[in-house]
Amino acid sequence: MVKLYDVIIPGGEDIREAITEFVLEKDWEEVSVIGAVGSVQDISFTTPIENRLPLRTGVTPCFGAAEILSFSGEIMRREKMDPELESVYPDKNSPLFVHIHASCAIAGGHVYGGGLKCGTAFRSLRVFMVPMKNNN
Repeated sequence: MVKLYDVIIPGGEDIREAITEFVLEKDWEEVSVIGAVGSVQDISFTTPIENRLPLRTGVTPCFGAAEILSFSGEIMRREKMDPELESVYPDKNSPLFVHIHASCAIAGGHVYGGGLKCGTAFRSLRVFMVPMKNNN
């Protein structure tokens, strides 16, 4: 039976750091991120800037508070990541590859989205994850 886990990220905390710490604490090899609910602030997204490979991305910031609309992805030990994505995700310090796509809405109904680059929880953010079968 699949078990659903959640991590609640309090306001002001870095989203990627909190998720990384949780996965490392559980000593998981691979995780599917299946959703989130809550609010974020000062979040940035990466998106492709050309219609060709190798992939090149640009960054779109979303300043201020926003509501999460979608949040899904994968987290795995760095050695399991697709080598073609290494140039797109230059963080070599973390032992994990955190690959999350998200979207959020700001005042006026404007929506931003793409690959989650950075951001913090606003009031709080609850992230739902399912560890993959090869985990401890």
